[in-house]
Amino acid sequence: MGEVWRATDTSLGRPVAIKVLKSEYADDPLFRSRFETEARHAASLHHPGVASVYDVGESAFLGREDGSGIPRPFLVMELVDGQPLSALLRGGRALDPDVVRDLMAQTADALGAAHRAGIVHRDVKPANLMVTPDRQIKITDFGIARASDGLGLTGTGQVMGTPQYLSPEQARGMTATPASDVYALGVVAFECLVGHRPFDADSPVATALAHLNDPVPTLPPSVPADLAIVVRRAMAKEPEQRFADGDAFAAALRNPASAAPLTAPPGPADAQTTQVIGAVPPVVPVPLDQPDPWRDPEPLPSEPEPRRTWLLVVLVLAVVAAVVLVFVLIATAGDDDSGDEPQTRPTRSTGPASSAPPSSEDTPSQPSSSAPAEVTVDEDEYLGRPLDDVVSDLKRLGLEVETQEVDNPGEKDPGTVALIRPDGTLREGDTVTVGYYGEAPESDTPTPTPSNTPSPTQSDSPNPQPSSTPPTPSQSANQTPSAPATPSASQVAGSASPSGGAS
Repeated sequence: MGEVWRATDTSLGRPVAIKVLKSEYADDPLFRSRFETEARHAASLHHPGVASVYDVGESAFLGREDGSGIPRPFLVMELVDGQPLSALLRGGRALDPDVVRDLMAQTADALGAAHRAGIVHRDVKPANLMVTPDRQIKITDFGIARASDGLGLTGTGQVMGTPQYLSPEQARGMTATPASDVYALGVVAFECLVGHRPFDADSPVATALAHLNDPVPTLPPSVPADLAIVVRRAMAKEPEQRFADGDAFAAALRNPASAAPLTAPPGPADAQTTQVIGAVPPVVPVPLDQPDPWRDPEPLPSEPEPRRTWLLVVLVLAVVAAVVLVFVLIATAGDDDSGDEPQTRPTRSTGPASSAPPSSEDTPSQPSSSAPAEVTVDEDEYLGRPLDDVVSDLKRLGLEVETQEVDNPGEKDPGTVALIRPDGTLREGDTVTVGYYGEAPESDTPTPTPSNTPSPTQSDSPNPQPSSTPPTPSQSANQTPSAPATPSASQVAGSASPSGGAS
């Protein structure tokens, strides 16, 4: 939802990264709220593994430049010299196990700092993990993070996160916890070791169901057994069977002996031993110039023949559970009084939803379901109408509906619809967000007393709105904080500096 530019802080003479909300989202209250959340959460954390936020503001200059006239929020952040982990994994190549152990331990340390501060990231994935040339990790994008003492940006039952790294409890629409971040990081570790994600179906819904029901695939024999045990425990289906938070996961990665094999949910004594870990030796860095730090993924070993019957039973039960879940969702989709439980987070583009999990050669064949019907939502037809009426109409179209209160400029009726995202051509089962106006702010302007004496007419001049503008970014945009372009001195001098001295 943001563009990242490289710029120069002219006050302190340091390079910085400026993240600007994209122009198409600048007037969307939901995206502006998430942008502000990222600034608040990242600024509250002080850890070498979390990209620092230096300043925040709005730029009217950028709004004029893009022709929208809408001030665009921006963050002034630490410039990370590196690239996202997703770029290193491109092409399906696996990393050396020692490199994976080091990178994941650093990431778990940084997540542990967030968890101690009461913040759950909720979207841990390779694209949000920056890797520097000396192989240090920086976590970015706290846009959908949630504080334990704050309100979420989504309605009850809404699923937030990236489906390929979504924990089972998030797929159920439950509240994310530190153990949810542990699961997502376990999925990242699996992808680094094998070269592909453990669960990646044809649609977001099918992928979420796989996280719920499918067993974790077997790691190849080239992965050390102690590391495989730690990763599989991090990916346990039930949160209480995983490591409690980032700190416990980091300790287990550095000292695998502290991570017992996953056999059953730990009791009180076991939970105590996995959360309180003694001092551990530091991780010995693996040289970047070692011979071939990358290696091609090895084929996964087939299950031993004696286990095929057991595996078949598990897969059949998983399919039955998935089918039951789909029927329950369909049966409750039209109930206006029931809570919505979408299976995917809001996204700008998704593939067609599937109502059945991927087929397996060991499972009984299931009749394929027809593709969801397309429906058309014209936002203009709903603007200004009562919220309850619009929600009922959208549900009758077969859509999942979330609601979000937006600021009332003063002249709008409370409880009427302000926006619908997305609109246009959708499919049954898709999720839409309906924004509605809250209570209008009270006016502080006193009512003038009628007078028989004419008074000179005064022209009302609009009050200027304070705005801070970020340094004019370089002409070439980049989606990662490592963009090489640097604005010239004349460009930087042409715009006002944001509060805090970053430009």
